[in-house]
Amino acid sequence: MLKPRADTLGALALACAVSAMTFAHPAPAAANGEFLQFDFAPRASSATATVRRDRATLTLGWSEFQTGHATTLWGNYGLPLGEGAWFRAGPAFRIDDAGRTKAGGRIGVERFSMNEQMTMFLLAEFNTIQKEYLALGQIGHRASGLAAEVAYQGNETGFRELTFAGSYRVGDSPVRLRVGYRTIAKQFFIGVTVNTF
Repeated sequence: MLKPRADTLGALALACAVSAMTFAHPAPAAANGEFLQFDFAPRASSATATVRRDRATLTLGWSEFQTGHATTLWGNYGLPLGEGAWFRAGPAFRIDDAGRTKAGGRIGVERFSMNEQMTMFLLAEFNTIQKEYLALGQIGHRASGLAAEVAYQGNETGFRELTFAGSYRVGDSPVRLRVGYRTIAKQFFIGVTVNTF
């Protein structure tokens, strides 16, 4: 009988934890928007584009690594868990640089909240393709435009990464400039995001 890996159980536990927090601290969030992000590091850059309309979301991702690159696609439908909180699930696809395509399922739990001074975003995701998982938390200061985030991700191939990043909002625009450090790869990166949510 197959036994679940500790990483898989941990990712599911994080998703449950974020779900519980959404009921304890509900807050409003915009339903529609776009999110674009590009992070640059030598042979380790990544890009993400997300478009959301009501409950439907489409996310396209691209990442490079020492041995190649891969493109991912996720279409999902969201179910509200409370104000500002969503459970999302749908099909996922991955295409590597050799043209090999894999299909699977991906789920996510997210929560956004804010008050007059601060914003908070929490995210936990799990993908059956390579049993990928991601947990992310971000806290922002509205007046200064500064934000800090931490993310942990990995998969069944042995990839692990713990990332710390900071960002600064450019004026009142949806643009943020980013800088961060990947602690396991021991690598700095710079990036930019555009978030209209």
